[in-house]
Amino acid sequence: MINGSGSTLPEVSEKVGCMSEEKSTPSTATPSPAMGTAEPFDLTGKTLGEFQVLRRLGKGGMAEVYLADQTTLQRQVAIKVLRPEFLADATYVKRFRHEATAAGGLNHPNIVQVYSIGEQQGFHFIAQEYVRGGNLREFMRRKGPLEFPIVLHIMKQVAAALQVSCQAGIVHRDIKPENILLTKKGEAKVADFGLAQLTQQGERVELTQVGVTMGTPLYMSPEQVGGKGVDHRSDQYSFGAMAYHMLAGKPPFIGENALAIAVQHLNDTPKTLNEWRPDLPAPICDLIHKMMAKKRDERFADPQALFAELKALQKQFVGKDGTSITSVTTTNPVAKRRRMTQVFDRPLRRQLGRMLIFAVLIALAAAGVGWAMRTGDPFAKDAVPDPLVPQEPSIAAQYFHAMRSGDDELAWKAVVDYPPDPTGRQEMDRQSAELRLAIIYLKQGQRSKAAEIFQRLKADVANPWKRDHGLAGEAIIASLEGQHAASKMNIDQLQRQNGKLDARLSLLLDEARTRNAAVLTPTP
Repeated sequence: MINGSGSTLPEVSEKVGCMSEEKSTPSTATPSPAMGTAEPFDLTGKTLGEFQVLRRLGKGGMAEVYLADQTTLQRQVAIKVLRPEFLADATYVKRFRHEATAAGGLNHPNIVQVYSIGEQQGFHFIAQEYVRGGNLREFMRRKGPLEFPIVLHIMKQVAAALQVSCQAGIVHRDIKPENILLTKKGEAKVADFGLAQLTQQGERVELTQVGVTMGTPLYMSPEQVGGKGVDHRSDQYSFGAMAYHMLAGKPPFIGENALAIAVQHLNDTPKTLNEWRPDLPAPICDLIHKMMAKKRDERFADPQALFAELKALQKQFVGKDGTSITSVTTTNPVAKRRRMTQVFDRPLRRQLGRMLIFAVLIALAAAGVGWAMRTGDPFAKDAVPDPLVPQEPSIAAQYFHAMRSGDDELAWKAVVDYPPDPTGRQEMDRQSAELRLAIIYLKQGQRSKAAEIFQRLKADVANPWKRDHGLAGEAIIASLEGQHAASKMNIDQLQRQNGKLDARLSLLLDEARTRNAAVLTPTP
């Protein structure tokens, strides 16, 4: 992992800010804080005011990070302690405290919260929110290019955080994947406002100094590279470059060194996103390229305008179950066949990983914390998950387990067969699992099993989602079995209903449309 100054940090599984947990055995020596050397020190077991230090989490360019118990409030926090070798320089101490001041004034669910600033026994420290999980960089490294519903979900949360910082007159100046933390519940939190530029009573407080790189070249705005003044639109550029990386699987510019990359941000235009990802809707590509406009005036006016656009795109292109949706009237078979190859040829664990956080968040939000922990109906003895699959405390959790299991038939059946919720609030999870199971059967060549599910979905005429997906499934099976005329009739009916389908099923339907046309269209 690379910090703002380009130095390498250790890779880890737990994060706080952009800090990582070290796996080596910590030193027990605690040098004098004024010693001004780079010798290791360990505060494990020590007490800093009301904070009892438990263990080291990691270190960055300026600070060591520890997990601690805040005894007065009985909660765990992360303690960021300025390393002793920097204490002799008042500039470092000032910058360290400015970091806390910048972030401490921001209170938002998508910002790592700073609780307090302190000095104890000569150590300067910041107590802040302890975020369990990992950062976006690690997530992208594991999953590769992300599905756009995941990206939109993360982008909305980052935009919300930047909206708050913009209103407070704070420019982050180092938006990058390492500084976006992802909790186990799928929340994104912006961390490390240490490179921030504060506006206080109309005067700009500059923290730039020799030896401190402001921003990360992979995502740095042209005005930052050029040494010009920056504002919230500079954060937007970096945000756009990061979003480009999420979708393309690579940053917009790559070079042999930081200078080469920075020059490209000044002068070059990145390859369009749809060249890397032809499956992406054009409006999503256009939005990200607008964020990365070379001229600030051509970007979104403020984070609020960006947030509104992201919300509209999510509503248009993402279904209630967190998967991408597309209209059945789409008539671009070449592009869809390309997407079909991508969808089914990529390693399945990569596809599932891309959807994991978004699907879990939607499911848990719909259920509520209380419902997520509620057990199933004890009287529903005839509908239980397969004994080979562990029963989870809620259907939302069962759906999460199935997502992690890939195309595991039993895992998805466990969702379909989960004891019903009397309120009916979780039925979308069951419906989505039924559809996923049918698609698995189609991929396995078990058409009769898939047909049973599609017939059952189609029979529920009071539910347009079920009706349309059942009709589409029957059209796909009819085409596969050579009943092209019947398949075409179903597709025509879907077009008249102008329904929207799950992206996976829509791709299969387009294949059926192409097969039908090849047989039914008379040759000249």
